[in-house]
Amino acid sequence: MRILQVSDFHGNVRAAELARDKAGEVDADLIVVVGDITHVGGSGDAGEILGRLAESGKPILFVIGNMDLPSILEWSPGNLRAENIHGRLVEHGGWRFYGLAGGVGGGIGTPTEFSDDEARRLLKSIPKPADKLILITHTPPYGLEVDMAGSRHIGSKAVREFVEEYQPPLVCCGHVHEARAISRLGNTVVVNAGPAKDGNCAVIDLVEGGVEARLERL
Repeated sequence: MRILQVSDFHGNVRAAELARDKAGEVDADLIVVVGDITHVGGSGDAGEILGRLAESGKPILFVIGNMDLPSILEWSPGNLRAENIHGRLVEHGGWRFYGLAGGVGGGIGTPTEFSDDEARRLLKSIPKPADKLILITHTPPYGLEVDMAGSRHIGSKAVREFVEEYQPPLVCCGHVHEARAISRLGNTVVVNAGPAKDGNCAVIDLVEGGVEARLERL
């Protein structure tokens, strides 16, 4: 299965149109949107971005980010092939996807944030084993290249603890714009595709025996 991973549109409709086209170009089976769909926006703004992506004809799994309003934390755009998976475990193509929205652990005063303890409670609901689990989290795990902002790490310790214990094959994250990278934590591949508003994305192939990921441009 091939995934197009995008995040951090911050309301940029043109970027959503480029991502729509990219999904067709790479023959993606699924589009994963990892938060900050809007810039302090609600369901109308998010629907505009997701609507452009849905024009690709590809199914979409998404979570919101810290800069999306909490009013859409559990919002479902029923007229689109887009599914909000925050706090939910869903199956697609033989894989299990779990979503964790918002900014976790930072406490920086943005619209949608969770403490690490709140995130731990959500993540503990995921059943083991995690051999075919993909974690879709706006906030990266702490202490990797994917969460470096300047000279410091700003990711979530709760997310890192989960990854260290469960070792899922793949974590898709965003949030830290300058930390576009592919990292590893044990056996887990962690992908921060970079902000889509600046033309960034990642293409991920789920193959027998592993995960193959590459950073690309829209």
